[in-house]
Amino acid sequence: MASPRVTLRSLVPVVVAVAAVCFASYFGAWEQALQAIRGGRAPTRPVLYLLGDSITEQGVNPYKSGWVTLLQHRYQRSSDVLARGLSGYNTKLFLEFALPVVTRELAGGSFSPALITLWLGANDAALAHGPSARQHVPLELYAANLAQIISTLRARAPGADILVITPAHVDDAARQMRSKTGRLDRSNAMAGEYARAGVETAAKLGVAVLDAHSFFNAMPARESAACLEDGLHLSARGNQLMDRLLRAKIADAFPALMSRLEVWEIPNWDRLP
Repeated sequence: MASPRVTLRSLVPVVVAVAAVCFASYFGAWEQALQAIRGGRAPTRPVLYLLGDSITEQGVNPYKSGWVTLLQHRYQRSSDVLARGLSGYNTKLFLEFALPVVTRELAGGSFSPALITLWLGANDAALAHGPSARQHVPLELYAANLAQIISTLRARAPGADILVITPAHVDDAARQMRSKTGRLDRSNAMAGEYARAGVETAAKLGVAVLDAHSFFNAMPARESAACLEDGLHLSARGNQLMDRLLRAKIADAFPALMSRLEVWEIPNWDRLP
């Protein structure tokens, strides 16, 4: 039987196919993104929804290398980072005044978070008989409030990953020096109790947890103190470490999300055909 005749015309489909394979291997995810854009099926860019107290609120401060600002800068081409930091809030105030607003935002449908971080407890852990006693929430109530907030977020944003962040460390000496009355308002030991309660609550509910208290306390005392600007809130150094710690946790606990964060929504100009 005679072999089929090979013509230039018959080779065209083969050449096109080979070229397509080479092109795809070179441009990789960029080409996939372009095809998705052209086909009108580009995935919605992930939203990181960051809930917390003053440590989240101050996280947007560029003058302190705020950890939220660092996230926004790193992932500006791939995601939207929305912060809802509320200075002075504990879990009781958050439940009563902030959570209704958060649930309305989620119900509005303008965005669907891929990740929700919940960083509360620094104010709950204020010493019950100190100058900030008004902010204190008993340990058991803190755990119950945290569980209720998590359950509500799960119900309102079922597609979101949730990450609980524990209270970080406290520099007792720095807080003592800043006290106008000479009385300590917070302590590292008390923050540790609330951090452990946060870890236990997250474990019971099956959500991921980032133990910031253990992380910073594992450092030499001088280094951990340098991570705080006033014994409580993060300094520029503390914010930079928090940014790295959070990204490492996302990569470990939510690898699929990290993969999405690493691919730009719209390719860079020099990757265009």
